[in-house]
Amino acid sequence: MSQQPAILVVDDQSSNLVAMEAIFDGEPIDLVKASSGQEALKLLLQRDFALVLLDVQMPDLDGFEVAEIMRSNARTENVPIIFLTAISKDQRYIFRGYESGAVDYLFKPIEPEILRSKVRVFLELDRKTRNLRDSLRLLQQERDHNQMLLRSLGEGLLGITQSGNVFYANPSAEQMLGRPLNEIIGSRLNDIFLLFDETGEQTEWALTELLNACGRGESLQRDDLFLRRDGDEVAVEITANPLQPTGPGITPHGVVVVFRDVSSRRHREKALVQKSQLDSLTGLYNRAEFELLLRARIADANRNQTSVAVLYLDLDRFKTINDTCGHHVGDLVLKTAATRLKEGTRDSDLVARLGGDEFVIVLASSEPRRAASLVSGKILQSFARVSDIEGTKIQISTSIGISIYPDDSTNPDELLKCADKAMYQAKASGRSNYRYYRG
Repeated sequence: MSQQPAILVVDDQSSNLVAMEAIFDGEPIDLVKASSGQEALKLLLQRDFALVLLDVQMPDLDGFEVAEIMRSNARTENVPIIFLTAISKDQRYIFRGYESGAVDYLFKPIEPEILRSKVRVFLELDRKTRNLRDSLRLLQQERDHNQMLLRSLGEGLLGITQSGNVFYANPSAEQMLGRPLNEIIGSRLNDIFLLFDETGEQTEWALTELLNACGRGESLQRDDLFLRRDGDEVAVEITANPLQPTGPGITPHGVVVVFRDVSSRRHREKALVQKSQLDSLTGLYNRAEFELLLRARIADANRNQTSVAVLYLDLDRFKTINDTCGHHVGDLVLKTAATRLKEGTRDSDLVARLGGDEFVIVLASSEPRRAASLVSGKILQSFARVSDIEGTKIQISTSIGISIYPDDSTNPDELLKCADKAMYQAKASGRSNYRYYRG
C-alpha cells in the first residue's frame, strides 16, 4: 500500500474524475476515484483517507447523504470533506452541506490552484494528526510497558502526593500492606504504614520529614518493622525519592516510596550474630560473648552502684559419664544441665557455657551474696533430680564457686579466676555444693 496520503474523489461524471487527475498530477498523493456514493462508502471502510472531495449532485446517494453516513460511522466520522458542486449557491444548500459535515464548499468550475492550496492545508493537518496519533500510541505502549514493570516489581511501590496521600500502589504494595487497592488509594501514608522500632514500640512515620526532604530534591532511606493488617510483623527497607527530577525552584509533584521485605535477610543476620554469640550445643552464650557481657554488667553495676556475683559451675564426674555412656549421651547431659541452669535463673541473669562441662552465671544485685546463695540453692536442688537420658538414669551434680564484684576483684578476668578457685574448693568439700571465694 502506498505511503502517500490518500484522497478520495467522488463524482458520477467520469470527465470530472479525469479533470481531478489532471489537477493533482505530480502532487505527492494517492488519488482514489469513486463514481458513486455507494462505491465511496465501500472504499472508506477499506482504507484511511486524509480528505474526501465529494460531489453533491449524484444519483442514488447524493453528497449530503454520503456525508451524513460518514459522520455516523466511527471509522469515518473525522475524515474532512470538501463539497464540490455545480448547483445553486443559495445559502440553504451551503448550510445543509456544513450541517452534513463538510469543512469547505467549492463551486464548479473548480479553480485548480485554489483546490490544490486547500488540499495542501488538509494534508498538512492530516500529517500532524497522524504524527500525534503515532506519538500517543508510542506513549501508550511505553506506559503499558512501564505499568507492566511496576506490576512485576517484587518491591512495594507507592505514589504519594505532596500533601501525603497515596495515589498509586502496585500489587506488591497491596500484598505487603495486606490491604486492597481501594483502601490504599487516597489514604494518608501514616494510616496504612504502622511502624514499630526494635523494642516493639509503635513509631510515628516521619511523613513531614519525608515530604520536606523530597521537596528539596533529597532521598530518604530507613529500616523499620512494619505491622501488617493481619498482625504479622515484617522487617522493611524503605526508600523515598522525589517523583520527578528537581532543580532550583522546581517543586516535585510528589514522592515515590519503595519498600521491600527484608525479613529473611534480618533472620539470616540474626542467625549469624547468634552463631557468633551462642554455644552451638546448649544455646547459651559462648565464652567470647560472656567475656564481653561480663564487662558490660560490671559497667552497669558501677553506674547503678550495685554489685555483681559470678557463679562458676563444673559438673561432677562428667568425664566418667562420657567414658561409660559415650559422647552422644555426654552432649545430652550438657544440654540437660544448660536447661536446668536457665530454669534456676531469671531472664535478666547471664548464663554461659565456657567450654567442656564448665558453666558460669552472672547475677547483678544490691545484695549479691544473698542472690548468689538463693540461685545456687535452686540449682543444686534442680540437679538433684535424676535425669532420664535416652532410657538411662543419670544423676547429674555440680559444684559452684562464687566471687563478688567489687569485693573480690575489680578486674573481670581476675573475678572469674576467683570464682574458679572457689569452685575447686567446693569440689574439695565433697562436691554438689557451693563455696564463696576466700582469698
